[in-house]
Amino acid sequence: MAPDGFVFAMPDLGEGLEEGEIVAWLVSEGDTVELNQPLVEVETAKATVEIPSPHAGTVTSLHGTVGDQVPVGAPLVTFDGTAGDAATTAGDTATTAGDAAARPARATPPVRKLAKELGVDLSEVAGSGAAGRITADDVRASAQGSARAAPDVSHVGAASSSRATIAANLSRQAAIPQVTTFRTVDCSALEALRAELGVSPLPVVVAALCRTVADHPALIAWWRDDGVEARTEVHVGIAADTDRGLVVPVVRDAGTLGIGALRAEIARLAEAARASSLTPGELTGATVAVSNTGSYGSEAGTPILSPGTSVTLAIGVIAPRALVVDDQVVARPASTLSCTFDHRVLDGADVGRACTDLVETLTAIERLGDLPR
Repeated sequence: MAPDGFVFAMPDLGEGLEEGEIVAWLVSEGDTVELNQPLVEVETAKATVEIPSPHAGTVTSLHGTVGDQVPVGAPLVTFDGTAGDAATTAGDTATTAGDAAARPARATPPVRKLAKELGVDLSEVAGSGAAGRITADDVRASAQGSARAAPDVSHVGAASSSRATIAANLSRQAAIPQVTTFRTVDCSALEALRAELGVSPLPVVVAALCRTVADHPALIAWWRDDGVEARTEVHVGIAADTDRGLVVPVVRDAGTLGIGALRAEIARLAEAARASSLTPGELTGATVAVSNTGSYGSEAGTPILSPGTSVTLAIGVIAPRALVVDDQVVARPASTLSCTFDHRVLDGADVGRACTDLVETLTAIERLGDLPR
């Protein structure tokens, strides 16, 4: 039960995020809510998340309206803390819970997001799905049936909330003194292994990077105002391209996972990123990051450091290239690795030695074979 007059503030939603935009209130003033019941849907630069209630109690005030930007630490919901026990308030609680469930459950977060983009008021949409659930087709049909004026495309519109936050975060990261170094990798062994395992190159490279970090722990160190902080946890941020922009979910304790488990977790996080269903915990805590720039055809890139990391590795497209092998020019599948690092934490020699070990792992059949499957 919440204490009388308890004010719940906007929580910290992730590394580098200072505010969130209210997308939809999932409760109303006067509602009696249970512990962990979703209160509000908030959009950040990284994801759209539902924030649960930290207490059971009655909502007396909602601070903000849909579209408002609420800073971390600012009041979000006030409770009066007068929720009774289940025996004395069962009827009221059931009614309130039913009303609240009708507001989270009638439309999934992706459908609510689509409705917001198309300017559709979900309270005016009849759901054709099971139990009256509103589908994406219902939202599109409502948008097509509305007599809205065509958008004015004669001028550049204001940036979306997510794009503005991404821009602010990237500007802050770009202020870090960072350098990018490059290596060409003969991917013959890598291609053979991934064909054998039926995986993309990404989980193999992540597994090899984790092995490299074990031998070069400075790659996951972190700059503090009073010096360099050593860290031991290998949590790998994986850059994911979504319709809302770049999102970097985190594979936790990646060094303990085999290639198959890495593949499954990367796929799960990528799908959650596209569906805007990542939790704050899945977006924070990265100690090193990887970007697969080859997934959209780029040969190489100069990635900006991901928040919380001192090293970000980019993997270029794997394609036939002319390589010198035994003094002969031959066509081999090859890729360019781009490693951006924080020069306050690491010197070029540190990163050069680490990259040499990483390349040797990716090009040697016996070293690839030693990676956990």
